[in-house]
Amino acid sequence: MSFCSMVRPVGAAILLLGTGVTFAEPGISDESILIGQSADFSNVLAGSVKETTAGAQAYLDSVNRKGGINGRKVILKSLDDSYDGKRAAANTKTLIENDKVFSLFLYRGTPTTEAAMPILTAAKVPLVAPVTGAQSVHEPFNRYVFFVRAKYQDEAARVIEQLTSLGMTRVAVMYGNDSFGKDGLTGVRNELTKRGLSPVAEGAFDNKSSLVGEAVKLVAAARPQAVVIVASAKSTSECVKQTRKAGLDPQFVTLSVNSSQAFVKEMGTDGRGVGVTQVMPYPWSVGTAVVKEYRDALKQAKIETVSYLSLEGFISAKVLVEGLRRAGPSLTREKFVLAMESMRDYDVGGFHVNYAPDDREGSRFTEVTVIGEEGRFLR
Repeated sequence: MSFCSMVRPVGAAILLLGTGVTFAEPGISDESILIGQSADFSNVLAGSVKETTAGAQAYLDSVNRKGGINGRKVILKSLDDSYDGKRAAANTKTLIENDKVFSLFLYRGTPTTEAAMPILTAAKVPLVAPVTGAQSVHEPFNRYVFFVRAKYQDEAARVIEQLTSLGMTRVAVMYGNDSFGKDGLTGVRNELTKRGLSPVAEGAFDNKSSLVGEAVKLVAAARPQAVVIVASAKSTSECVKQTRKAGLDPQFVTLSVNSSQAFVKEMGTDGRGVGVTQVMPYPWSVGTAVVKEYRDALKQAKIETVSYLSLEGFISAKVLVEGLRRAGPSLTREKFVLAMESMRDYDVGGFHVNYAPDDREGSRFTEVTVIGEEGRFLR
């Protein structure tokens, strides 16, 4: 190789810099913006993850059909972590270092999000709309993580408020023995303590399995009026079924992560009367602007399943895209973070999201629904 051929690339780079042209930010090309996701597509959360991701993709497809963001299509690359923290960490490194994604999006689960946060923080790569409300991912404050859903402890507060207003004071908790389950347990304990109460029983189990028998025996022996379950859809379903087989029929309530149609299907007839907290608008209320937009997008995508988690994916994608739009055509991660921070009381279409330089919570909206006889959530 000649000396001249060796210096040509350097000379070209100098010429580019001299004309004000710079190399693109990771994940950005003239045609696309690459976004990365790690979530459970094959294990206990697979059904709900697929619903949430389908809702997000429906919105991204609608944006891309209209030309994308400043001429760039938004491309979502998803990796399966099987609800395993080590795999989530490895996926996050792969997405950032190998795939060169611009931002991360729609991670699912507390343990997996916890595992990813040190990696994305060190790389200064934003994460938008992780599907977790655990206190452990909210605190300490992280500049690069933007939440869309309310905290689990906000949901727990709404549950205990509802139960005690109905005169139920004997409340038990069944929970997965991981960071998600323990966070929900803390929320229930705290809210009961405010009312001079405490759980009459607490039953723990492995959240990745359906082996909940010992927890059921412990809780059933306490004869509770209500049972709050903080666990995956499969484990929650087993808790309800086995408790009823044991001859008890308390008021069951679980959190919004189990608001998928996959969960309703898993429950079958045992799902009737089970309460589920929600952190998104009612997805069958087409009088709400974002719900109408969501239902139209599902129809365009030929997706039949309508659910809270699918709507959460849709709304989360809309928040992501709004941030990309506000960041302008010369996209950088820093501009994107600042653009997201500018969303003060952003109206998604009847659902409001709020961020600031010192605030990443997004929303604190919660309500309690019940699964009706036809497998539909009733308000």
